[in-house]
Amino acid sequence: MDMCYAIPGKVLDIKDKIVTVDYFGERKRARNEFHDLAPGDYIYAQGGFVIEKVLPDKALGVLESWQEVFSNLREADLRLAERPKNMYEIANSVRQRNTGNACCVHGIVEFSNHCVQDCLYCGIRKSNSSVKRYRMSADEIVSACDYAVNELNFKALVLQSGEDPYYTGEMLCDIIRKVRQVCATLLVVSVGERGVELYKRLYEAGSRGALLRFETANPGLYGKYRPGKILEDRKRLIKSLKELGYLVMTGFLVGLPGQTDEDIINDIDLTGKLGGEIFSFGPFLPHPGTPLNGAARPKLERALETIARARISYPDSKILVTSALETLDKDGARRGLLAGANSLMINVTPDRYQRLYEIYPGRAGTGIMVSKRIESAVALLKSLGRAPSDLGL
Repeated sequence: MDMCYAIPGKVLDIKDKIVTVDYFGERKRARNEFHDLAPGDYIYAQGGFVIEKVLPDKALGVLESWQEVFSNLREADLRLAERPKNMYEIANSVRQRNTGNACCVHGIVEFSNHCVQDCLYCGIRKSNSSVKRYRMSADEIVSACDYAVNELNFKALVLQSGEDPYYTGEMLCDIIRKVRQVCATLLVVSVGERGVELYKRLYEAGSRGALLRFETANPGLYGKYRPGKILEDRKRLIKSLKELGYLVMTGFLVGLPGQTDEDIINDIDLTGKLGGEIFSFGPFLPHPGTPLNGAARPKLERALETIARARISYPDSKILVTSALETLDKDGARRGLLAGANSLMINVTPDRYQRLYEIYPGRAGTGIMVSKRIESAVALLKSLGRAPSDLGL
């Protein structure tokens, strides 16, 4: 099978902007904001949004190639979720019952490692003078997205940077519009605390997802590790993103110095209360260029327990296996998926910049050809009975 991260579905019904779509007998819903659709049309959806209308011949060809594979994967996933005996297996069973075997696979383009913030845990903090800084031009960003979508077949892309005011609102909106002109994809923006008005403009330009983590629900730890920042301001912005209509990706760090078990429970709870459809949390990995250089890494089990708790608390959520988890342990992705996670992110930043976006050292996948990373991710998903797709809501 070629590298495909979505399965086309047939539109059954349309009410206002919500379409009901059939996937091999499963009915899902997706929001349509960009296309003229009628019952009987075929579409691709990501994150609950219709992203592309597909010609029937093309859709039926993909569906034919997927049908037997999808059925086999679903059976394998069911077997792995049977008779749970421990917390991880219980969480995996909850995941299977509530979200099926679909696993979203997102690409990420990290277009700038400049940042005006000085967060103590982050390797690209402004005070880290050892960082070799870079900024991708608008043309480079659009080209990277074009390659990821039209050559590598990604259906969802995250555009991420440090908090870099060099990219004005006008520049970012122009980039979003240009990407949308050449790419049928769910665009997710991750540009930090840039203000509600800018996020509104980015939504109008065509972005539909926003990745903005709050890092910790503990106000004391938040103020300590994000000097001059207030947790309530971050929470207010994330709530505003939800109100604007964004698919919200948010979460926290696991293993920050001083974090307690109660803090992690509160972190999970806050992720859900903020309306996070995709939970993004990973282990804290100390960077040598930060004040937390000497801090200990959390154990893998702590990160896996957090995934399992989040899945059991929020059965319908999408939970991301972060690159930090894969960096913490070479088997982290597989174990995270078996502990209840159902989303992966693959770095498609151009090779010449990829090593420079060093928020923590030794990031998994860096220096490996993107085709090999994709091949490895798809093989992992298939070994666990997961379909690399996002079937809507």
